[in-house]
Amino acid sequence: MITVSTIHALADLPSRNETGAYRGADRADPYWAGMLPTGISDGWVNASQYRSASPDQKRWSGVPASFVMDQSEARAQMRTNRHRASILGALGAASTWRTVTREQLAAITGSAVMAGTYPKSLSAPFSAGLLAHGYVSAGFNRLAPARERMSMWAVGDQIATYTRHRRALTFAEHVAVTGGQGWDSEHRFDRHNVLTTELALRAAEYCDVATVLGEKQMGLTAMLAAAGLSTAQSDLGRKPDAGIVRRDGLVIAVETTASVGKGFRGKIAKWAQILQRHPTYELPMVVLVVDASTPSQATSASAKNSTDAEIQAAIREAVRDFPGTALNRTADRLGMVSWSDWFPAPHEATTDFLDLTASFLARGQDRDADGWLMVRLLDPDEVPYREGSADAGEVIATNARLLAGTPHWLRSGTVPRTDQYLVDQVDTSGVDALVDPSVPDRMTGPGFTQSVAGRKWRHLVDLGDIAADHVAS
Repeated sequence: MITVSTIHALADLPSRNETGAYRGADRADPYWAGMLPTGISDGWVNASQYRSASPDQKRWSGVPASFVMDQSEARAQMRTNRHRASILGALGAASTWRTVTREQLAAITGSAVMAGTYPKSLSAPFSAGLLAHGYVSAGFNRLAPARERMSMWAVGDQIATYTRHRRALTFAEHVAVTGGQGWDSEHRFDRHNVLTTELALRAAEYCDVATVLGEKQMGLTAMLAAAGLSTAQSDLGRKPDAGIVRRDGLVIAVETTASVGKGFRGKIAKWAQILQRHPTYELPMVVLVVDASTPSQATSASAKNSTDAEIQAAIREAVRDFPGTALNRTADRLGMVSWSDWFPAPHEATTDFLDLTASFLARGQDRDADGWLMVRLLDPDEVPYREGSADAGEVIATNARLLAGTPHWLRSGTVPRTDQYLVDQVDTSGVDALVDPSVPDRMTGPGFTQSVAGRKWRHLVDLGDIAADHVAS
């Protein structure tokens, strides 16, 4: 039965981020505002570029001279507790989501200060080369004064700097930033990244989900390892753009695209092959393709139909080649939706978005004329997951609370004791400092917690001085 979806203003929807900064209704709408009509922005600046630029180029960049300090001074400052929570929050967001607008960064960290164009707390990581800053340089945003233009953050060009900075972090802080994985720079597709981040933030705020995960946490190898399986050589490194975790542990893997070509069709065929090979009891995943073609295409019937039709054709072809089995139909785990179906206008959402309704190939009387069926992904009756449970979803949500890239309102609650994990690996009975370690152990709410299981923050220290004393002794 086909139902009509109701349209709501984001401001009228119940928010899980009631008191936080820059909720979905408050952020600039990156899709309908046309801030990023092409995939790549041309406004990125790294501190290394700024230092070698001419005076005129420095002025044109919009970066205040006071924002850029000497690189060694920046690294030294980051070894202290000054702005530590803000720095770790920004590094974690950039690492998790690749590219975030300054307003998205404020939403993730829960700090309104982060929505400023050049927050003082990010001067050190920018100057050290850990973060890059870029202006959204299209549409009306291009005409606004520099300090009012929407800007973005991503991982900077000095990748090796994180290896040095890692020595000044606790294990918990390193996990908060990277999820225990590498530090790398892959922010070439700014529009794609920003829209994926926006979708995840809206799902985290308005939908009844356990948590959301960035690309780094969605590696196929890690997901299969949870079931005790190894990954095929050809699938190493494969990961979707983001994950939305249902409360029973089923993961909705998001693949965002604005165009369909040979590469995209190959990617969908590969996902169909993986889904056929691994039923949900091995890989608790459904793949959802989100059509994020430009707003001008979305308002043009012929262009929109062409984009949708090409995505549908790619899914049809993939399902035909890798149909699965009667108990594991690939068609039931590979669907699509267009951005405008969920968000038809700036700061608006449909009821289809609230339960993540999308189109799947189907048989039977409920399908439309083209053979597609609208399915509510958050409804376990419509998308069954027999192995799912509240405990399965909570395990993923619990681990995600350790990550600085997780939206702050999803970080409250029980978390694993990462400090104890390392201590348990050695005999610490003779080392008083390690019997009951007093270090920050988690990210929660809008920043670092002020206590860890009753233990207070360590005093303000410069880890560089400690390291120097250790070498001297």
